[in-house]
Amino acid sequence: MLSIIMRKLGVLNIKKIVLVIAIVAIISPSFSYSILATSNPGEIYQGEESIIYRNVTVYAPAVASTDNGYIGVISTVTVTIQSMGSGRVFVDTLPLTEVDMQGSARLAVKVASALVKNDENHNVDPSKYDYFFVVRTSAPVIGGPSAGGIMTVATISLLENWEMSNTTVMTGMINPDGSIGPIGGITQKIDAAHSVGATHFLIPKGQGTYTEMVATTVNGWITTVRPVTRNIADYAMENYGMTVTEVADINDALENFTGYRFIFNETDTNFTTDGYINAIKPLASTLLEDARRKYDNATLIIDNTSIPNNYPTYYKNDLIDSLNIAWDNLKKSEEAYENESYYTSTSESFQSLIYSRFILYTCEYWDPDNDSFLQDLLNDAKAKYNDAASLARNAEISGYISLQTVGAAQRRATEAKDRLDSAENMYNNGLLYYSQVLDFLYKIAFIFERSNSIGWWINIGSSFNETGELDKDILNNLALEYVEEAQQATIYSSIILSELGTLAIDSTNYLNLAESLLLSARNNLDNDYPALAFFEALEATVRANLAIEIIGFEPEEKIEIASESANNNIARSRQQGIEPVLAVSYYEFAESLANESEYDSALLYFRYGGMIAGALGLTEPTSGTSSRYIGVPEILQPSSLSLLLENLGIILSIAILAGVVGLGFGIIISSVVTNKQEKPRKESEKHTQEYEEISKNPYFSDKEIPRSIKDYYKKQK
Repeated sequence: MLSIIMRKLGVLNIKKIVLVIAIVAIISPSFSYSILATSNPGEIYQGEESIIYRNVTVYAPAVASTDNGYIGVISTVTVTIQSMGSGRVFVDTLPLTEVDMQGSARLAVKVASALVKNDENHNVDPSKYDYFFVVRTSAPVIGGPSAGGIMTVATISLLENWEMSNTTVMTGMINPDGSIGPIGGITQKIDAAHSVGATHFLIPKGQGTYTEMVATTVNGWITTVRPVTRNIADYAMENYGMTVTEVADINDALENFTGYRFIFNETDTNFTTDGYINAIKPLASTLLEDARRKYDNATLIIDNTSIPNNYPTYYKNDLIDSLNIAWDNLKKSEEAYENESYYTSTSESFQSLIYSRFILYTCEYWDPDNDSFLQDLLNDAKAKYNDAASLARNAEISGYISLQTVGAAQRRATEAKDRLDSAENMYNNGLLYYSQVLDFLYKIAFIFERSNSIGWWINIGSSFNETGELDKDILNNLALEYVEEAQQATIYSSIILSELGTLAIDSTNYLNLAESLLLSARNNLDNDYPALAFFEALEATVRANLAIEIIGFEPEEKIEIASESANNNIARSRQQGIEPVLAVSYYEFAESLANESEYDSALLYFRYGGMIAGALGLTEPTSGTSSRYIGVPEILQPSSLSLLLENLGIILSIAILAGVVGLGFGIIISSVVTNKQEKPRKESEKHTQEYEEISKNPYFSDKEIPRSIKDYYKKQK
């Protein structure tokens, strides 16, 4: 059909030929489904010009909502690449998905292009191609991101001209760092994959189990409903004889589909380098000394203060509690510094400094000779913030080092601004209680220390050689792409969590924060803070993914996978010539949190650090990689005979057990018949437990506010 059309277009110029090919590429898959992983290459000539095109049709399992619940359905995705293009991405879906697939297609092309562009074994420029994705399914499906992984595999395979397995089906999002993101409805998707003859199913790493609600019935009545964890691989094998493989990133998926991998050069396994240590260590040392000095000063002030400390207003005890927190943070900072965890040391020093400053402000508040103290303090905080925020706003971003350091500085500026707005609102509404005064003073202390940290991050950038070139237009487009990806991730997670209901209650907090970060990223992009928007979008994506990833798991169970993934991404980013200073800092902090058994926060920082490093490494690769044929991993499927022999012992045991149970039932029935006197049933004792909710107020008194020591004793008379 295509050749006939082209013979009739001999008089048309090459641009019209390109347009016709695009139309044919989009329309043709809608007439009939192609078979699994079918590739159709071609080349068209017009004078001395030629257009190369290739396409492949793959299956993407999805979940559809029906009157009878959720079911697995198969979508076909036909991916076409066409030379003489400019990197444009076109998507046609029918029917429409609940989540637009345009973002997934663009990200698939972005990740694929980053890997292929620097493949030393192939001379392919992905930016010279246009990309067409045609998606067809039999029913409206939930979400679109879960097809991102297979779309990326198909795009790479077309660019590299690799053959794809026609017995393997995959589900999983593609993340900006090239990792395969979590998805929902895996068992339904396995059902769908079986319907088209798949024998091998790829899922995101770490999603090898699923939770379902199981009802226990007695005499036909449901007595309990409880969650039960089951194994995905067992489900696939027992129901369909299908094998399941978990894949961590696009490289794992490629190997299972094509036998190829992109090989990265061996690198030092240490996540810190001399350059990183030389940049962070001086800052850690300076902050540690400052924290020691401020703590000693706070101790001296408390020892000499006349703040009342008797029933029922133990005001001094409040400050002693804060001093103890400052001491704990100081000790953690010293320990981290000795262990060469310098970013962790700076974080702990930062917390200690806040509490020491808070103690100073609280003691000054009790001074009877300074009636305008709170107003003066608020004005000083505004001035401090404005100077620091101006520094962050005007800092130049010229490459991927300054992108990280300025982005980190701007993020800290927004944190200071949030506290400043809150403190100002509290002051304007009136500080009616002492607890409100203390909250106000703590916010002011935070604003001062957070404003100081803005300058730290901007100065850190000067310790590294700048990498890559970024101008305002590139940075804005980069931020916009990741904001759109974060939006898809949050919408998809919202759909999955609403489907699971109470099973996903622990994930709600992740999703809420992801949505908040996404909103902030959009606002900051509109307000000309693209670096800040970029990192907020990445964190939003991480949190949205975690909302799905932790369902049915404890965070501790995910730490090892997250740590390994982050370490690999850091190494690969360095191989691309980019020092991921921000990612390394978060990785180090995550390790310290994991060592303290704070697994929830550790998992977040491992994932966030890994996402930053991976995104940087795939954004603008500067050094080469090489593709290598490894071979599709061997999949051992047990034969019927081997399964019978393997389970022979179980079968015999069941038979013997059945005989014993039958004999037992016979004895019981005989006993019931001969003994007609029914024994009274003893009611089980009922136990009730009462819980008293304890309100934890960080401050002892919520009484009428004393203005000074003199005022306090006057009111006590």
